Amino acid sequence: MEGANLSQGIEFELLGFTSDLQLQILLFVVFLGLYTVTVLGNLIMFFLIHVSATLHTPMYSLLKSLSFLDFCYSSTIIPQTLVHFLTHRKVISYLGCMAQLFFYAGFATSEGYLLAAMAYDRYAAICNPLLYPITMSPGVCTSLIVGSCSAGFLNSLIHTSCIFSLKFCGAHLIIHFFCDGPPILSLSCVDTSLCESLLFVFAGFNLLSCTLSILVSYLLILITILRMNSAQGKLKAFSTCASHLTAVFLFYGTTLFMYLRPRSSYALAQDRMVAVIYTVVIPVLNPLVYSLRNKDVKEALRKVWGRKTME
Repeated sequence: MEGANLSQGIEFELLGFTSDLQLQILLFVVFLGLYTVTVLGNLIMFFLIHVSATLHTPMYSLLKSLSFLDFCYSSTIIPQTLVHFLTHRKVISYLGCMAQLFFYAGFATSEGYLLAAMAYDRYAAICNPLLYPITMSPGVCTSLIVGSCSAGFLNSLIHTSCIFSLKFCGAHLIIHFFCDGPPILSLSCVDTSLCESLLFVFAGFNLLSCTLSILVSYLLILITILRMNSAQGKLKAFSTCASHLTAVFLFYGTTLFMYLRPRSSYALAQDRMVAVIYTVVIPVLNPLVYSLRNKDVKEALRKVWGRKTME
């Protein structure tokens, strides 16, 4: 009990990216620009799907949820990172660090499951188009979204509880720009092998189960497309999957690299750069990928924009 009280009274200091003041100002400008695009892009996508009747389909309901998750998990990290670029001591409280890890892990894991649900949606639309209204009914779509978020935050609860049940002592310097699991684990002064094994198992289950679901869905989609006689039909089927595949490669490529490795292989400077990709770059790219490659989204945007200008 005494150890727990000591831990709850501590503060963590984040190393960040650099101690060079000019470089920090430059990074502040870059991150602020990227975060602005993230907020605008994802919120515009969210509200565009919400107000456009033509986009009230299962695929766009899932995309709406993806935009919301991108906005949320980026917002758990970037605003504080921006503040730290302008301060000398990059400090975060014990409870603040715990909350940041919980919400970041919850939103990010939910996105992983949601991308798997989106792959199933594409499978249902391409492989069984006549049954699509039944297999992806509004109830099924809602269940997939709620299930993704429930699985994500259950994993996050286990993840965060495991890490913050440990005792921290000595220097509380997190060699990262936000509170992530592996750098926090390295600060513990007790044996972390059981906790590391537990986290590895849960992270492995989440990533591999979602990846397997996506691979099976796209294998069946590929078989169906190859059986099509129409070249135009094949092209249309491929085009409906291209944006989702891009999002999948970006998200799972960086996440698999970050979390399915033994602790001994972590290169912290390299990991910070990879973390920038999935916390800053991916939330920027997702709305751009889905809007630039999607005729329905562009047409809905033109209608909404035209209606606003006429008012």
